[in-house]
Amino acid sequence: MSVIDRQKLMERVGESPELLVELIQLFLELGPTMLADIKTSIENNSADDLHRAAHTLKGSVGNFAADDAFQAALLLETIGRNSDLSGVQEAYAVLEREMSRLIEELMALKIEFVSPQ
Repeated sequence: MSVIDRQKLMERVGESPELLVELIQLFLELGPTMLADIKTSIENNSADDLHRAAHTLKGSVGNFAADDAFQAALLLETIGRNSDLSGVQEAYAVLEREMSRLIEELMALKIEFVSPQ
């Protein structure tokens, strides 16, 4: 099953494969850092930092119409906003899994849309 709603994604990039590849590349560069920021905020027991970091990542994965990753980031954002870190480890594990799935699918999508030179 696909992680990304491809139809929504293509609509969001105006059916432009070039723009899609640019967005994918940017996310592949920044996504792991955003995930690391979330992990650091959890390790530091910083609900405010968790809220901000998860909000940022949520917006980024939302661009790709990746609902499962979006929902996982939203849960962590909510945990941070509510300043109740109980259950945060489990929620982070879900996000980590969904990010892995998303990155794998984005790499395959990038290869599909990059034309041979």
